[in-house]
Amino acid sequence: MSRPSPIRRSPKSWALFPIALLALSGTVWSQQNAHPLPLLTQASQIRQLSPEQAAQGYPVQIRGVITDDVPSPDFFVQDASAGIYVEGSQSPKFDHHFGDSIELEGVTGPGKYAPVIRELKIRVIGKGNLPATTIYPFGELAGGQQDSQWVGVRGIVRAVSIDRNSWPETVLAMTIAAGGGRFAVRVPISQEQDFSSWIDSEVLIEGVCGSLFNTQRQLIGVLFYVPDLRLIKVEMQAKEVPFSSLMRFSPGGGPQHRVRVQGTVTYQQPGRTLFIQNHGQGLRVLTQQSAKLNIGDLVDVIGFPAVGSSAPVLEDAVFHRMGSASPPQPIKLDVTIPWEQFDGALVTADATLLRLDDESDGRHLRLQQDDIIFDALIDPSGPLDPSRDIPVNSKLRLVGICLVSNGGLWSVPQSFRILLRSTQDITILQSPPWWNLRHALWLVGIMSGILVVVLAGMFVLSRKVRGQMIVIRQKLQHGAVLEERNRIARELHDTLEQELAGITMQLDLAVDCFRQAPPVAFQALDAARSMSRHSMVEARRSVWDLRCDLLEQGDLPYALGQIVRPLIAGNAAGIEVNVSGTPVRLAGKIEMNLLRIGQEAVANAVKHGHASHMQIDLRYGLESVTLKISDNGCGFVPDQSNAVGHFGMLDMRERAESLGTRLQVQSEPGRGTQVTVEVSSQDQPISDVEPKTHTYSGGG
Repeated sequence: MSRPSPIRRSPKSWALFPIALLALSGTVWSQQNAHPLPLLTQASQIRQLSPEQAAQGYPVQIRGVITDDVPSPDFFVQDASAGIYVEGSQSPKFDHHFGDSIELEGVTGPGKYAPVIRELKIRVIGKGNLPATTIYPFGELAGGQQDSQWVGVRGIVRAVSIDRNSWPETVLAMTIAAGGGRFAVRVPISQEQDFSSWIDSEVLIEGVCGSLFNTQRQLIGVLFYVPDLRLIKVEMQAKEVPFSSLMRFSPGGGPQHRVRVQGTVTYQQPGRTLFIQNHGQGLRVLTQQSAKLNIGDLVDVIGFPAVGSSAPVLEDAVFHRMGSASPPQPIKLDVTIPWEQFDGALVTADATLLRLDDESDGRHLRLQQDDIIFDALIDPSGPLDPSRDIPVNSKLRLVGICLVSNGGLWSVPQSFRILLRSTQDITILQSPPWWNLRHALWLVGIMSGILVVVLAGMFVLSRKVRGQMIVIRQKLQHGAVLEERNRIARELHDTLEQELAGITMQLDLAVDCFRQAPPVAFQALDAARSMSRHSMVEARRSVWDLRCDLLEQGDLPYALGQIVRPLIAGNAAGIEVNVSGTPVRLAGKIEMNLLRIGQEAVANAVKHGHASHMQIDLRYGLESVTLKISDNGCGFVPDQSNAVGHFGMLDMRERAESLGTRLQVQSEPGRGTQVTVEVSSQDQPISDVEPKTHTYSGGG
């Protein structure tokens, strides 16, 4: 099993370690007393435990040999059955090393990938014998079944370096290619030296097969722990490969060995990628060398061939500058022939710019050549000219590195893109015509904006006109109210004044006849008294009409609700006002007369009908308005309502006739009364004879 990333522990942490072990021992002891666990004496028994079982702390006592002791204090031990990882302690001191035969006591733990032993006590017996080495193909080691086992594997050295930081010990870090995969090797060294000659050598490695894993206990790689440099045997040294044409392997070289090529530099991303070209073909080289090269430099490159996205590439390569030459000429990109021959090469292409976007990884160009659409990327690490504007729909000439991507079942070229080294690789051949899609969209946008402004202006104007119409309608209604008031004033002048004059004449007649003809005088006085009462009623109603401004404060439903409220005050009668349809303002004459009819009907129901409940229904139709007043009073015979003294009913009929309609009265003694009037909602013509206006005065 692989160890977690090594942590440099402080002396304080080691001082607390024995306390933790004592606590762990106490826990195990208490568990054993409660539920005794069997003693495990073989590493294979521990490896068969599940993580949950291993976490219970089974007691362990095994004898084996230490197969690796780096990084300390942890180590690997292997007995006759299997190998296993041990979480070691440093108490009292770390006095056991690679190759020691030991007796180990401890408890099981779940580990982070496979079960482990937590050391409690260790005794060194002496030097032991390493297990017999079984050589496996890398494919069998990559599955994780040989975790923590002493094994052997063959491979080719791809890279070597000195690692001074990962572990407390200085180690040699190696990358080995074998069986189509790769794995890492760590070997402690006491003295640093140059191991670059090992690159491309075939080696046999003996050591402990460790595992790399994530926090989910999942295998992600293989790490070989080699306790001694002598356990790495070079079976075949790297051979010098003669210069040859691009991507041709030297005789006798296996497919995993390095090749040596030369070419002219077309582009470099230091520490990442190098592109070279030779005889019209390009090659992509992956290298960690950061030495700066110039376009046109001649280089000697050694690397491991690998399968690229469309053409072979060189991995883990090293290069050496041999000199300089003139920059290579780009190859004309012909999209009608197979694209893979352009992969990695410096090409030139003419295309039309469809779109340009600035992204975090550089400036992206979407281009079209004939019916082929492809992308180009300006490398952000190269020199940029932010001030350079490239209009869309321009015809461009590009110079850059062609990168082809394969796909599908047969891995055929699916797309390509061009890596531009800088904005200098772009030449504008032809600017776009002025009348293009962009300007057309601008024109459409401007026209749309003008249309929106016009519509908004029309909307504002319509609202303003609507508001002015409301004001005009209110003024007209107010004028109608004023007209009604003037009519009442004329009526006061024409009717009330004449009646007062008649009263005066009757009184004068009574005075003249009082002594000579007393009966005639009494008749004159009685007539004067009746005329006086009628004049008082007319005067009171006319004055109330002059003071009424409810229709100026609100519409007809509001005025009806307000005008009947005083009529039921002081008694137990209830009234309900219902409105159906959409209320609209009517001509002032219509609203005033309907208001008076409703008031008079409610007054009669309260005073004469002694009703306890009344209901006013006001219905707005498309062409007419209907007012209906119902009560549950004592009722009456409608034919007798026209008798002398029934001024209220006469007043309502006259008001209905003034509106060009008739008042409908339905009533029976003991069954209540229903008064209905229906008028046209259109403006009413002014009558030739002004109707008499009456208002509720409390009379019946």
